[in-house]
Amino acid sequence: MAITLSVSSPELSEERIQALIGDLYRTITKETDVEAELAKGVTQRGAKGEPITLGLIALTFLSRGSVVALLDVLKSYMARDSTLELTLERNDGAKLIINAKNMRKEQINETFMKAKDFLQNHED
Repeated sequence: MAITLSVSSPELSEERIQALIGDLYRTITKETDVEAELAKGVTQRGAKGEPITLGLIALTFLSRGSVVALLDVLKSYMARDSTLELTLERNDGAKLIINAKNMRKEQINETFMKAKDFLQNHED
């Protein structure tokens, strides 16, 4: 199963979002068996280096258990900064948006259970 993870925040700069994505990418590859790749952007004329699309990580799940590990990582990032908004998009175009702002802990846990169902109950 493959999904795209998008991270955004109305309160963080583009530079901070990109630094957060880099850290999240490293954490996912280190702590889960999910294959992660920073999403590539479109090269602009005159731009130097590899093009990167801001705030996107392409994820491929190697096992059903990797969904739980990924969601644990994402939950820890949202606990650090409740302004983050996560968008999980499956390859069939279905999206799940998680925004922890103004959520109580129980609501966050319930939301992540729904995210688990969203990711696991889909046939590629």
